[in-house]
Amino acid sequence: MAKTRRAFGQKLVRRRQLGEILRDEGLLDDEQLQTATEEQKVSGGLFGEVLVNLGFVTEWEVAKCLVAQLQLPFIYTALYDTPVEAIDLLPHAFLHQHRMVPVDIFGKTLVLATAGNIDTDVIEEIEESTEYEVALYIALSSDIQRTLQERFPLDKVSDELAEKFDQLFDQP
Repeated sequence: MAKTRRAFGQKLVRRRQLGEILRDEGLLDDEQLQTATEEQKVSGGLFGEVLVNLGFVTEWEVAKCLVAQLQLPFIYTALYDTPVEAIDLLPHAFLHQHRMVPVDIFGKTLVLATAGNIDTDVIEEIEESTEYEVALYIALSSDIQRTLQERFPLDKVSDELAEKFDQLFDQP
């Protein structure tokens, strides 16, 4: 049986949902929470992004609550100089899909920033494929998107996808 590792700082059991924290902080009311929940079911986006897009809260308010909820540190990825070995460690298409930004590598630990889309299966996949343990940081969603566009350009993503399709069709 494979040993399951948890990302540093990643809480598998969450005491309260983001919406509950924002409501308890007086940043959302019950009607806004219900509206956002219904919108998320339709759009499939991150709950925090749905709240921001609806104009109910700011990105900073979402980040502050995620830091408190998950007990993870905050980082502004646009100001961080990511080393090349961290940039090239994961496929760019994967990073765009999961909206994660590699920040750094310390020993056998890969530091990733996310705007809240923390899926334990994705973390385990990263740990298995890279053989690094994952440490998570919270960042603003707009910061993640900007950093992905600047450091992990879509043309590279297109090239990676084309290579995968070529591999699929070249097999006998």
